[in-house]
Amino acid sequence: MPIYRLQCSFGADTAFPRDRFVFTPHFNVSLPGADVQALCDDLAAGLQAWFVAQSSPNREISVKGYDAQGTPPVFPVGDALLNPGDYPASGAARELAICLSFYSERNRPRQRGRLYIPHAFFGSGVGLRPGAADRGRVGELATIFANLGGTDVDWVVFSRADNAARSVSDWWVDDEWDIIRSRGLRPTTRLAGTVDE
Repeated sequence: MPIYRLQCSFGADTAFPRDRFVFTPHFNVSLPGADVQALCDDLAAGLQAWFVAQSSPNREISVKGYDAQGTPPVFPVGDALLNPGDYPASGAARELAICLSFYSERNRPRQRGRLYIPHAFFGSGVGLRPGAADRGRVGELATIFANLGGTDVDWVVFSRADNAARSVSDWWVDDEWDIIRSRGLRPTTRLAGTVDE
């Protein structure tokens, strides 16, 4: 059964590839010869509907499908693109994220995973902790992943260490901010000084 990594990337702030937000869920397809392009199209459409439901501005959505067990170099076997050229401003620190945590049967190493969803997707203020509404929106992504592709497709935790995919059984979103430093913009100016004693 093939395992596919669907790399979801989103335009934000600039057209530079390094400034895109990215997260990558994995899916196990039980039918040989699966239409990965259809999975990419369906996931892109699901993500677009998710943005629309929360009145978020349009943004470029790219979903590329890769064989997670392929021998490098691994090239895309599916590619969907919506809203090309839309790069809305983040409006807050890009490093802030809310974590969608999940596991298969037991919350143990190689059976759990995380996806970090940028706070910039929500447009809400930043409090001491993520609010219930934003946590609920992140939880909606679990439903999108679980329903993708019907009964022949499972959202999975993929472990490279043992080359195994396990179906996600449980998920949660807690009320703690996560910081993804690599999502920050590159500096454009610097204030510097010297110290004289």
